[in-house]
Formats: sequence, C-alpha cells, structure tokens
Amino acid sequence: MLCRWGLETHPDPQATGTEAKLREFASTDAVAVLEHGVALGSRTWDKFLAEMQWSLEDVDRSVCHQVGSADRDVMLRTMGLSHEDDFVTYEYLGNTGTTALPVAAALAHERGFLAPGHRVALLGIGSGLNCMMLGVDW
Repeated sequence: MLCRWGLETHPDPQATGTEAKLREFASTDAVAVLEHGVALGSRTWDKFLAEMQWSLEDVDRSVCHQVGSADRDVMLRTMGLSHEDDFVTYEYLGNTGTTALPVAAALAHERGFLAPGHRVALLGIGSGLNCMMLGVDW
C-alpha cells in the first residue's frame, strides 16, 4: 500500500441505478516510501559492494534515480556517497520514472561527469520498493 495506481470503480452521478464508471487513481505514502526505500537501498548497497568486490572507496561516481533532494540526501548519506560524485537530473528533468537512470547516465557521460576508468554505481530504487544496482567500469 506504499505506492498504488490503477483503475477503481466510482459511482456515476449521471447514471440511473447502480452503474459505475472507472477512474484512475494514484496514491503514495511518501514518508513510508522513503523510510522503507532507504532500508532496502542500504541492504542492496551492501550486497552490491560485495558482489562487485568493491569497497566504498572504489566508487568514483554514482548516478541515482531520485525523486527529489530529500530522498537523494538521505540515500547518499546512508550509503556513504558524496553529493559531489553523484550526478543529478531531477532539478531540471523532474522524476522521469523508469527512464531516469539511463537518461541521467547518458547526460552524465555527455557532460564529461563520467570518464574512462571511473567505477560507476548506477542506483535505482523505485517507489513500489524494488531496487537494482549496477556497477560499470566506465
């Protein structure tokens, strides 16, 4: 129930009888998504570093899917990553959903933020509380 969207029935005031219309709905418990997302991200981060055989110091750059500055700040602080080494796009693109990570990585590369030899952590944590982290030797 953290983040939901879909269709629901809604009474149709124009209709006679018990007819109903379908309408779209969306709801997000932003506080709970942040709390549980950080917990999931932290557990995944530890497993990611172990799987990649990287230490925190091995990560040169990060590109994260972010919905806003508060979420980014908490996540980076929890994982021990610096703001200076993380590429941000939400300030001018907003939340681009499932395209956020590939778009941000492409822009980071285009703008010279990612350079050959960098170890890059691509970090995605979705509001449905799914998480994927990829390591790239750029």
